[in-house]
Amino acid sequence: MRGTIRIRDLLELTSFLLSDGGLSPRGKESWTIYLRNKDQKIIEKFQNVLFRASEKKGSEQKRKDGTKFVKLHSKELGKELLKLSPTYRTSRRNSYPPCPGISGGRCSCSICGTDAKIDEYPPVKIPDEIFTDVELAKKFVKIYASCDGGVSVTFAKKSKYPFLVRKIFISVTPPELKKQLISLLRFLGFSPREYDGQIRLTTKFDIKKFEKIGFIEGCKITDDSPFLSGLEKNFVLQKIINSYDNPSLLINFLKEKVSQSELIRD
Repeated sequence: MRGTIRIRDLLELTSFLLSDGGLSPRGKESWTIYLRNKDQKIIEKFQNVLFRASEKKGSEQKRKDGTKFVKLHSKELGKELLKLSPTYRTSRRNSYPPCPGISGGRCSCSICGTDAKIDEYPPVKIPDEIFTDVELAKKFVKIYASCDGGVSVTFAKKSKYPFLVRKIFISVTPPELKKQLISLLRFLGFSPREYDGQIRLTTKFDIKKFEKIGFIEGCKITDDSPFLSGLEKNFVLQKIINSYDNPSLLINFLKEKVSQSELIRD
């Protein structure tokens, strides 16, 4: 571990840990910093930031579900990260895996205490520094949206004519974290819309503005999208932005993808 950990490296790590990663207790004093994701480009980016902060890339494992799991054990790094957010657990304390503090073990939340309700969300927090620096805020959104969000374009349902529904979305469940993400997007000049389990950018202005932030270079749309899976998120984002001037190009592109998907299923 290097002598001094740069605050900007720590802040960049928080965006990974609050989305698809986390921080859990190890032994009496140490911590495990980890990330779980299917996308190799996201894994590589996380390891690069981890290396800048600790001079170690962590160990990598491939899971049966196709995800890759990177972890690093570090007392010092965990201690510094907990100064920025009291916890990185974004699921309820009694959801799987249950918080060790419930059974009297060493809790992954530095301030939740034994009196916290087991069905509540831990006090997760986007670091204050993120809200005071535009470049840090952009980097946070870029990483978070790459890990736990994406870009989508579909044909409107129940419409006689091909009408495109374009959106950038961020998946988030904890109410307090969602509120903070909305505030962060507003700080950057966006007008986010709140949905159940998601935050969305849907206007032409917001989607074009998001181009300046983008996604982690090379990261791809997951299998959750039946027609666009495997395509780079930035590629689809650019297609959507170009479509505001020439929608027929995107409509034809989508029709081709839908046709290909139907052929594969047949």
